[in-house]
Amino acid sequence: MARKLTKNRYVAAFLVTVVVFVLGFILGSATSERKILELEQLSRQQDADFSSLQFQFSYLENVPPEQSCVVLSRTLESNLKTLGPSLKKIEGYEASGDTKNLDYILLKRKYTVANLRYWLLAEKSKLMCGTDEVSILYFYGKGCSQCGDESYILEQLKQRLGDSLLIFPIDASIDEPVTDILRAQYKIYGFPSLVIDGKTYPNYMSMPEILTEICPKYYGDYEFCGGYK
Repeated sequence: MARKLTKNRYVAAFLVTVVVFVLGFILGSATSERKILELEQLSRQQDADFSSLQFQFSYLENVPPEQSCVVLSRTLESNLKTLGPSLKKIEGYEASGDTKNLDYILLKRKYTVANLRYWLLAEKSKLMCGTDEVSILYFYGKGCSQCGDESYILEQLKQRLGDSLLIFPIDASIDEPVTDILRAQYKIYGFPSLVIDGKTYPNYMSMPEILTEICPKYYGDYEFCGGYK
């Protein structure tokens, strides 16, 4: 009788294990499918944004000089808002470790190119209209021990300086030819590296070090820059 009870327990345990495994498999498949669907939707949105941005660049070439600054300002403000949601989704997939998926890689490449186009638009706006902004290209990559700290500092600076500071993060781990061109131009050999108004800073920079470089570039007086101008 005892043996029969023991056998029944083993059978029950086996059945429970099978059920748990099957449920886990089903839930895992459903989660993967949901992620793929979200990536496809975001990719289509990126395609639309990218096509729109291409047209905007072409259109701006034909805008009369007396109207160009107003158009540039509104275009830049509108386009910068599209980066945030895409970046948060990308970071979500990176946090889950699903970075070898082809859809993710293509999405990240599109984001990188769009990011650099916004950077060019910001530089054009500053050159033509004298806007009081500072742009930072932030290069980071895999295996970088100080990139997390640098990212945090840049986020804090952005929160305090707002639209006066434009930060464009570039993941150099992504195989994207445009990124390779910029790395060669600005001599980016390690990470983190910052490019501030065309000048390369090849090592980790603390908040005071960054403020020392960017604050003198502003026309106006910012409370946060007190002591650094």
